[in-house]
Amino acid sequence: MVNLKYRRLFESAACWALILVKLAGCNGGGAESGLLALESSDTKVRIMGIKWAGDNKVRSAVPALVDCLVHEDKSVRFYSIEALRRITGTDGGYDYKAAAHARAESVKRWRASIESGEYGSNQDTVQHD
Repeated sequence: MVNLKYRRLFESAACWALILVKLAGCNGGGAESGLLALESSDTKVRIMGIKWAGDNKVRSAVPALVDCLVHEDKSVRFYSIEALRRITGTDGGYDYKAAAHARAESVKRWRASIESGEYGSNQDTVQHD
C-alpha cells in the first residue's frame, strides 16, 4: 500500500514537471503545450494552461477559453474570464458566479465574436513579460 502511494506521488510530480517544462517553452513547443493544457481533464492543469494563455496574451487560445466559461468548476470559469480580459481587454459582460442561464447569454456573445473573426488566431503573439 505504501509503495502505491509513493508511486502515485512520483507519477504526479513527474507529470507536473513535464507540464511546467512545456509551459515554460523549454522544448520549443510551449504554445502548443499551453493550448493542450486548456483541454486537460485535470482542473489544476487546465488552470495552469489558462493562466499561461492570459499571461502571454495568446489570441489563438480565445476559443478554448470561451469553452472554459461553461465549465462546472467555478475556478476554471474565473481564471478563464480573467485570461480573456487580459487577452482581449474586455470581459464581455460575463460573470463567472452568475446563474447558468445568465452565463450562457454572455458565452453566446463571445462565440459570436469569435465567429465574426474579431479574435482571430492570425493575430497571435506570445508575450513574455
